[in-house]
Amino acid sequence: MDQDSYWHGYLMARHQVFMWMGIVLVAMTVIFTLTGQCLVKYRGIVSRAEDPKTFWQNIALYFVLGLICLGLYLYTLSQYRR
Repeated sequence: MDQDSYWHGYLMARHQVFMWMGIVLVAMTVIFTLTGQCLVKYRGIVSRAEDPKTFWQNIALYFVLGLICLGLYLYTLSQYRR
């Protein structure tokens, strides 16, 4: 089994996981933006008013990761329907 077919089979078997991860990450960005508080690794909760740079960096990170997961889901879905 070559490397391409291994990863293709791995992504195809778990394509719905990417959808749920993407939905959760995008929902987290909406909730964190509305509440003004964000979870940060090793620091706990960061407030938008106290540390805006760290807050917006993490919001952007969660949003981009959510879009990547949704993109992977759509890619595997398009490959699955062939």
